[in-house]
Amino acid sequence: MSRVQLNNIDPVERKKIIGDLFDIVTNLKTKKETVGFMMGLLSPSEILMLARRVQIAQMLLEGKSYKEISAEIKVSEGTVASVARWLYDENNELFKKQIYSHQRKIGKNKTKKYYDNILSPYGQLNALKDIINSKM
Repeated sequence: MSRVQLNNIDPVERKKIIGDLFDIVTNLKTKKETVGFMMGLLSPSEILMLARRVQIAQMLLEGKSYKEISAEIKVSEGTVASVARWLYDENNELFKKQIYSHQRKIGKNKTKKYYDNILSPYGQLNALKDIINSKM
């Protein structure tokens, strides 16, 4: 998919299509539905890009510096700064609560096996099979 230029889309249409996307996402009922939807909608690299931004937010909340984060996960300090601006915006208290809650719930080193498959060849199909066959 080619890169979309923000200014090339009519503001009214932009609000409608973004609103439609958020309506669909918020109507997903289970983790299985959400993972299946995201894996169908996004490429593996787009999924990884979003996951990296969440990882950056978690590391910032742990008190790591921009330089530490940049060196550890190989992202630019500009990317870290952009996530930090968003994270520390006064309207993002809910996100911070979600990150803290998630960290407490799963601990640092626990991951589900289907996440390993997402970036491998045919990974989305294998991951979807794992999700369908597992209990979440």
